[in-house]
Amino acid sequence: MINYSLANIKALCKVLGQPQKSFESIHIVGTNGKGSTSFYLANILQAHKLRVGLFTSPHLISVRERFKINGEMISQSELDSLLQRVEDAAEIAMVKPSFFEALTAVAFLWFKEQKVQVAVLEAGLGGRLDSTKIANGNIAAITSIDLDHTDLLGNTKEKILKEKLGILKKGATLVLGNLPRNLISKCPPHIKAKKITPELKVGNYGKIYKKNAELACAIAAFCLNLDSLDSRINMRFNAALARSALKTSTWPGRMQMIYEKKKLKFILDGAHNPQAAKELAKCLKEKKLPPMPCFFASLTDKDTFNVLKALKPHISICYPIQVESSRSRSVEEISEICKELKIPHTLYPNTLPRTLHPTPVLITGSLYLVGEAIKKLGI
Repeated sequence: MINYSLANIKALCKVLGQPQKSFESIHIVGTNGKGSTSFYLANILQAHKLRVGLFTSPHLISVRERFKINGEMISQSELDSLLQRVEDAAEIAMVKPSFFEALTAVAFLWFKEQKVQVAVLEAGLGGRLDSTKIANGNIAAITSIDLDHTDLLGNTKEKILKEKLGILKKGATLVLGNLPRNLISKCPPHIKAKKITPELKVGNYGKIYKKNAELACAIAAFCLNLDSLDSRINMRFNAALARSALKTSTWPGRMQMIYEKKKLKFILDGAHNPQAAKELAKCLKEKKLPPMPCFFASLTDKDTFNVLKALKPHISICYPIQVESSRSRSVEEISEICKELKIPHTLYPNTLPRTLHPTPVLITGSLYLVGEAIKKLGI
């Protein structure tokens, strides 16, 4: 059960000495695109010689991936030590934090002790009551809005937008990414990311990632040109530096293409909801790839039918996989959905092969599955 409230994180941080107030923060919220936008933004700010913290979720292989300072993950010993301190604080505060609440507190502590200047914080869920909200953030960005977590955030895009907007503090600046006009009109005064020419280059393939990079640039430009943000941040936005940083930025597990001897072998993308699946389908169409074998996994709380429906034109045959999660759909359930959608499918030993087909293989539907693939492929 998710504790959708700020009570626990506030109590924890009070005992820990309010670490979230020791650095400037930039909040990134949205249905999809939060991770890549946060990653691109952190890289741009780092290129401008800032000490930048990055807190993202979920992780693919190790929980350490969620915590980075200037691209370096937290060490296991630091993580263990900080988790113990959070556990001790929880006892003093007499609260039982969720997994995400505990990790958020760890991020705040680590960033404070490592003297981070600015932290890029990806919201875990929503915005109004997300644990990251209590950080000292005067800039917030919304990447996209679609139906996901409707049991907690609302059953319409308008309701979900309202929850995401709840991350904003009084006087904070809002920066908008890939939102339709009808939703933009419901937002308070804001900055809108603009198309940049010539096109930005990023490590992830597809127009959507260039849009996320444009949003990251818009946030960085405002942040770096804002005199009052932090007296320690005194470098102006440099477009050439931003371009250079983005060119080598690849957000793992999202339209990530794996080559062997210059031949495309695997495409990894954790598309787990219909909007993400539609964006993946657009990327595959852009790449002009024929239908390909697809290893697919999904969780029971996801709209698996519409995810597979969006990807159907790009699947030659589907191999259902059940990942290691209590919420994982069984291979039989996925097979039934494939049957309903008339997607060719067959049961394969419930594992990912090192190599299988002469054509590229798509691995998608769940970040759990993508994480397993990255481990198996040794990326």
